[in-house]
Parts: sequence; C-alpha cells; structure tokens
Amino acid sequence: FRSRNIVKLSSRQGHKMDTELRIRRGVLHWQYEKLREVQEALERDPVDIGTIRKHAISNGGLVSNELRKKAWPKMLGVSVCDISPYEDAALSAHKDRAQVQLDVNRCHRRLPRDMSEEARADIQKQLVRVIVRLLARHRGIHYYQGFHDIVVTFLLVLGEDLTYLIMGQLITCHINDFLDADMTRTKSIIAYISPLLSLQCTELEEFITRSECAYYFSLSWLITWFGHVVESPDLACRLVDLFLASHPLMPVYLSTAVILSRKSEVLSLECELSSVHGLLSRLPDDLNFEPLIQKSSELFVQYPPDVVAAKGRLNPRASTLISSYPKFLQKTARQRPDSVLVTLPKKLTWTQWTHKLLHSAPPIAAGSVIVVAIIILCALKHYGLQEVAASWLRPSSWMSSVTAVVPVAGSIFVASAVLWALKRYSSHIL
Repeated sequence: FRSRNIVKLSSRQGHKMDTELRIRRGVLHWQYEKLREVQEALERDPVDIGTIRKHAISNGGLVSNELRKKAWPKMLGVSVCDISPYEDAALSAHKDRAQVQLDVNRCHRRLPRDMSEEARADIQKQLVRVIVRLLARHRGIHYYQGFHDIVVTFLLVLGEDLTYLIMGQLITCHINDFLDADMTRTKSIIAYISPLLSLQCTELEEFITRSECAYYFSLSWLITWFGHVVESPDLACRLVDLFLASHPLMPVYLSTAVILSRKSEVLSLECELSSVHGLLSRLPDDLNFEPLIQKSSELFVQYPPDVVAAKGRLNPRASTLISSYPKFLQKTARQRPDSVLVTLPKKLTWTQWTHKLLHSAPPIAAGSVIVVAIIILCALKHYGLQEVAASWLRPSSWMSSVTAVVPVAGSIFVASAVLWALKRYSSHIL
C-alpha cells in the first residue's frame, strides 16, 4: 500500500516538474495540451480533421510552426507524398514573371527582422518560383498584386515544395474568386460585409452607408488574408490557422469584426467619405486580433453565409469560393496519417511513370514495348490488315467489318491491360 502511494506521489511530482519545465521553456500548460491533442488527431487513422480545425480556431491557434507544418496540409487535403520535381528553366519565360519579381522585391517587411540578407534573398527566389509555377500550372488564373502576401506566409513555415502544393489547393477554393481577370467576383465577396454588419449593428452600417464610404478599404484585407497590413509573421500564421480551419468567407467575418471594434471611433466622426474611409483604411498598430478572431467565429455561427446572402440579396452560386466548399469538405473528411502514407506505393501519373520507367528500368521499358508491339502485330497478321480495311470500304458488309475489327480491338485492349498492370505493380520493382 505504501509503495503504491510513493509511486503515485512520484508520478504527481514528476508531472508537476515536467509542467514547470515546459513553462520555463515558454510553453504554457494549455499550449502543451493543445499541442498534444492536435498531434494525436494527426496520428489517428483517419485523421481527426475536426479536432485540428477546432484547435486552429480556438485561442492561440496551432501555437507552433512545427505543428503547423503537419496540420496545414491536412486541413487542405494535401499529401506530403505528392511532391514532385519541376523544370526551373520552363518558368523563366512566363509573361507575369517580371511583375511577380517586382512585387517580391518589395516584400521585405513580411520577412522576419532577424533574417540574414542571404536568407532573405533565398526566400525571395523561392517565392518567385512558387508563384510562377502556380501560374504556369493553372492557366485559368490571373496574378494580382498581393497574392505574394499569402504565399510568403506559407513559404516561411512549409518550404517551397509543400507551399506549392498548398497554394495549388487554395486557388481552387478559398481564394479562387480573387484570381479572375477582372474584379467582378471580388466585389461580390466584399458585398457580404454590408449585410453582415447590418445584421450585427444597424446603426454603424447605416452611418457608413450615409457617408458614401464603400467597403473597398477592406480589399487588401480580403485578397491578402490581412498579410498586407500585418507585419508580424506570428500573427500572419495565426490568421492562416483561422482561415484554413474555417469557411472561405471567414476573412469577410474577420473584416466585419475589425469594423465593429472601431464603432465608437467611426460614430464620433463627421459623416462624410474622406473621414470614414481614412479611419477604416488604417488599422491601429496595437490592434489585438485574438478577441477579433473569436468575435468573427461567433458572427459566423450567429449569421451563416446563407443568412447574410439572403439579407444582402446576394447570389452565392456566382462564387466558386462559396460553391466549391462542400466538395472541399468531402475531400478533407477522410485522410490517412502521414506515417501511413509514406509506407504506401506512390501513385504516379502516366507521364511520371513513363519517365521513371525509362530512367530507372530501361530493360523493363524496352520489354513492355516489345510485348505490346508483338501482340498488335500478331493480331494484324492473323486477321489481315488489308481485309479489315477492305471490309470497311464495302458499306453492305458492315457486319463483316465489325467481325473483323473486334479481334484487333480486343488485342489492343489486352495490350493496354498489360501496360496498366505494369504501371499498377511496378512500384515494387522500380
């Protein structure tokens, strides 16, 4: 009995000492518990994406960049095993590269202040490569100034290759409306602010409307995920935690929360355009975003996007950002943990498989080509290529034409099956 008490006492003392050690190292108890729970969610099979999103939204977000490096890809349904090589030479001639380079050259304030000049130059080179790779891969999107403010936040945490995969997913859903050739759909997203503000505070919304101040002061907040107006890398990461874990309209809700937080300042102004726009277009340096993040989450629960759209008579179907979200949730619902994914054979496209086959196993490549060629030649020799062609030239003998072609088509099908099987199981050979 005494020994059991000693064990319990020592266990408690050890836990207390461990907690004190974590606090001295700068990790509070609630942060440690959050780190532990998110790590456990990442290791479940399937991944517990709901728990990850809950902690990403709650106070403090995902706490550390090491945890973000594991959690951000899962929140977007991106696998670390999908990283593939690329040709840098093919990117130099892209039509938007010069503009991208100019914008990246001006992004010094988004980089950590203690970063060396050499490291800054390297990050900027990676930033240009990632953006141009995205533009080259997704031909339907159009670069806009401020896009790099989103990309650089991911780049500082994830590195170049994983950032490319993450942004490839983001541009199909969360920021798709901002990548058009014109501002039509971007304006439709900004239009959600007015009805949302009206639902929460009619007095403030009516005052801003009377001043004839449009909500375009929030444009840089929305299209850069506040990256253009936030200088702290830690705060930028905290906001990304929120936006990745939430509906794509969450930047609208956060923008509304920011406006609401300045209600007394706005209402104290003269009700005219220049005064109202001048105040709201500049964020205070000491603005505390954590309460605003929690306020935006409350607004989302109280006034979901469909309620806001009905209030403002807006059409959600016109927005890819909104309409693609249900499909996005389905994609991210059931994911395997990274510890399982790295043990599975990697799925390759036909182009990747052909490249790997030719470089890693030339004898297998040559043999497969010979086998397919022999099958097709034997079929043509047996049934006669001239007979097949002649039968098709006789309209009255369509039945004989079909009879002659079916064996050849069957042979080609068999050859295709051989190639498919080789691709399917060659991961054990190559």
